[in-house]
Amino acid sequence: MTFNPNRITSYQPMPNSCDALRTTSPITTTMAILLLAILFVSTVTSTRAIAGPADDILPIWREVFARPDTSLAKIPAPNSNPLTRAKIQLGEKLFNDTRLSGNRTRSCATCHDSNHAFTDGRRQAAPLDGKTKLANTPPLLNLAWAKRLFWDGRAKSLEEQVRFPIEHSQEMASSWDKIAKRLTSDSTLEELFRGAFPTASIPSRENISSAIASYERSLITPPSRFDKFVGGDIDALTQKEIAGFKLFVGKAGCVPCHSGWRLTDDRLHHTGRSRDAVKTPTLRGLALTAPYMHNGSLASISEVLAHYTALSPNNRSLSTNLTRPLSLTSEEKIALIAFLISIE
Repeated sequence: MTFNPNRITSYQPMPNSCDALRTTSPITTTMAILLLAILFVSTVTSTRAIAGPADDILPIWREVFARPDTSLAKIPAPNSNPLTRAKIQLGEKLFNDTRLSGNRTRSCATCHDSNHAFTDGRRQAAPLDGKTKLANTPPLLNLAWAKRLFWDGRAKSLEEQVRFPIEHSQEMASSWDKIAKRLTSDSTLEELFRGAFPTASIPSRENISSAIASYERSLITPPSRFDKFVGGDIDALTQKEIAGFKLFVGKAGCVPCHSGWRLTDDRLHHTGRSRDAVKTPTLRGLALTAPYMHNGSLASISEVLAHYTALSPNNRSLSTNLTRPLSLTSEEKIALIAFLISIE
């Protein structure tokens, strides 16, 4: 994704702040529960974290953050591309195949490294020409449940998302005809394509996109200590992490954007790092995905907290669900960071 430090302009115009905030969808049970929980917290705690032992945390939060069944049969997939093990196997091989790039030097895994929660550890992704500004590489975790993809939300499905970096002149800079010619003569891949797409086993754009999208759907974070805590195991988190959780859902005001088991609302918000709204990132794998923000401008979680505590209450260009003013003590920041890392 090409990125201008002052304005994201690639592929399609960004919605303005009102459009981003007015995006409507049916009120689901989870959304209603979240609204009730936020209302309760705002009523009870306006200037401090929720007090008391861990077992007094509202059961309502346990439902908001409850992890779904992530077994293969339960992973969401479009009717046009049902998820199968054969597609996942083929997709993984293609994800790591440099023949998908124009000059054969890059694969999807070049920027999406499994050792960095499928990011690359860079401030911004490396362009082919060495000078074009690209966005920070987002992680590929739990995306089967995502409603939009890329920092500007331009793609609405993983199948659509796959095509952008392959065609982008500064990412993989390839063409589908070239890829098809390279892969057609590979007997091992031919067998994998036949297993994944029995009725049309050619290495077409549709089949390649469907296979890689299937592999990406399978990239699911394993249950963490936070998930165990949400499931009822009070001892899964330390007292400091529990204090951080109470700040997260209370005084710090994180939960209006970072909600649900993936810790993202998948919406676009103005957060003060760009003139355009950007998609809320997941908080899963946070310890592995630095630097942070869409432009990689913040090197640590501490810097992220410093950014949000510095936001002016008078800045009307920011999304209204950001807590302002936000004041956290050093002890509260330590607790909140401890909790964020525990999410994994």
